[in-house]
Amino acid sequence: MRLNIVIIFFVLLNASLISTLQAQQFHAFKVDVKKRAVYYNSSVTDIKKEYDAALKNKDSSKAINRLLNLCFLERVNLNYSDAFRYGGDALLMAEEIKDTLLMAKSNEELGYLNYLFKQDDLAGDNFKKANTFYRISFDKKKIQLSDMYSANYNLALYYQRKSNTKMLEKYIANCEEIAVKTKINPIYKAYLNEKKASILEKNNNLNEALKLLISSEKIIDESPASIHKSFLIVLYARLGKIYRKKNNLELAKQYYEKALVIKDIEGELTFYMSYVYAKYASILYKLKDYKNSYINLRNANDINDEYLNPRNDSNQGFLTIHDHYNVQLNEKNKILNQQKLELASQTQEILRFRILFFVIVFLLIIVALVIRSRVRFLKHQKKQQDSNEQIAIKNSELMINTLQLIEREKVIKELSDYIEKENTTTKTPAILKLIRKRSVTLWESFNNRFLAQNEGFYERLKHKVPDLSSADLKVCALIKLNFSGKEMAYLLGISIGSVHVARHRLRKKMKIDRDINLVNYINSI
Repeated sequence: MRLNIVIIFFVLLNASLISTLQAQQFHAFKVDVKKRAVYYNSSVTDIKKEYDAALKNKDSSKAINRLLNLCFLERVNLNYSDAFRYGGDALLMAEEIKDTLLMAKSNEELGYLNYLFKQDDLAGDNFKKANTFYRISFDKKKIQLSDMYSANYNLALYYQRKSNTKMLEKYIANCEEIAVKTKINPIYKAYLNEKKASILEKNNNLNEALKLLISSEKIIDESPASIHKSFLIVLYARLGKIYRKKNNLELAKQYYEKALVIKDIEGELTFYMSYVYAKYASILYKLKDYKNSYINLRNANDINDEYLNPRNDSNQGFLTIHDHYNVQLNEKNKILNQQKLELASQTQEILRFRILFFVIVFLLIIVALVIRSRVRFLKHQKKQQDSNEQIAIKNSELMINTLQLIEREKVIKELSDYIEKENTTTKTPAILKLIRKRSVTLWESFNNRFLAQNEGFYERLKHKVPDLSSADLKVCALIKLNFSGKEMAYLLGISIGSVHVARHRLRKKMKIDRDINLVNYINSI
C-alpha cells in the first residue's frame, strides 16, 4: 500500500508541473456558426460527395469550403489525422487560386488544430497569417468588421498561451473595440474576462481574477445557446486552480468536479480535459482520497495515450499526416521544378545562340570602344606634346629676351653707380630714381609674359604646396626657366646668397630629397 502511495505521489507531482492549457472555444463568435451546426448531423460521406462534385465542376471555391467543413467535422469527431489532411489540402488549393479569404479560413482551421496539439509556433504562424488575410479581405470589402473578431480572438488565445501579457492586452482591446462597433452578442465579455483573469492571476491578483471569472460564469449560465456551455469547463478549471492557490482545497475540488461533468460540444477541449483530470487528481491526493486520485490520473493518461502515444495504432495516421500541408507543398514544388527543367531543356539551344550572339556583340562593342579610346588618347597626347613644345619654345624665347634685358640692365647699373659716385649735378637723384623704377618694371614685364605662356602654373604650385609665399613663387618661375643663381639675383634684386637660401627653403617646403633635381621637379608640376 505504501509503495502504491509513493508511486501515485511522484506521478501526481509530475502531473502538477504540467503548464496550464489555455481556453479554446474557437467558433463561439464566427458568423457561420449556425450554418456549421447543420453539419453536426451531416455525414462525412455526403460532404465528400459535394467536394467531389465541386472538383468535377471546377468550382475551386466550393471545393475548398467543403474541405474546411470536413476539417471542422473531423475535429469535432476527434479524427485529428483526417482533420489535418483536409485543412492542409484546403490551404494548398486556396493558395493556388490566391483567394485571400479562403487562405484566411484555411490558416485559421490549421491554427485550431496546431493549437489543440500545443504546436504553439505553428499555431501562431497560422493565426497571424489568417489575421493578415482577413484584414486584406476586409479592406477589399469581402467581409464585415464583425468577421475580424475571431482573427483577433485567436491571436489573444495564442498570446495567452505564450504568456505575452502586452500582446494579449492588445488583442483583448481589439476584440472589445470590434464587439462594441458591431454589437456582437454580449456573451463575448465572458470569454474576454477569462483572458483578463489570466493576466490578474499571473500578477497574483487572485481576488480580482475570481470576480471576473464568477461574472463570466454568470453570463454563460444565463445564455440559452448550448455552444457556449462548454466554456464553463475552462471557467470552472481556472476557478479551481485559483482556489487551490488560495489553499481552499474543498472549493477547488468542487469546481474541478463541476468542470468534469460539462459536455465538450465541439471537441475543442479534449486535451484540456486531460489537464483538468490531472489537476483534480492532485487535489484528491492532497485530501488523501488516493483511490479516486488514481482513477482521475488514469483518465488523464488515457486521453493522452489515445491521441498522443505514438505506439497507439490509431495515432499512426496523425503522426504521418500531421505535416501533410508541407509534404504536399514540397510535392507541388517538385512538380513545378520538373516543369521548369523541361522548359529549360526545350529552350536551351535558343538560349545558347542568344548568349553567343550577345557575347559577340559585346566583344565588338568593347573593341570599338578600345580603338576609339586609343585614337582619342593619341590625339590628346600629340596635342599635349605640341602644346608642351610650344610652351618650351616660348619659355626659351622669354629666357633669352630676359637675359638680354638683364645684360642691358647691368650696363645701366654700372652707369648708375658711376653717376651716383661722381654726383656731378643736381639732376643726379632724379636720374637714379628713374633707373631703379625701370628695374622693377623689368620683373613685371617678365612675370606677365611668363603667366601668359604658363597658365595655371602658380595655382598648381599652391595646390601642391599650400604654404608657398609670393617670393617663393617668383623663385619657382625662374627655376622653371633654368635661370642661373646670378641671373635670378639680379632679376629679383637680391643677393646670390639669398637666392641659395630661397632654393633651400623651397626644397624644405616641398619636402624634396637632396638626390632629386629641383628644376625637373618644378617642371613636372
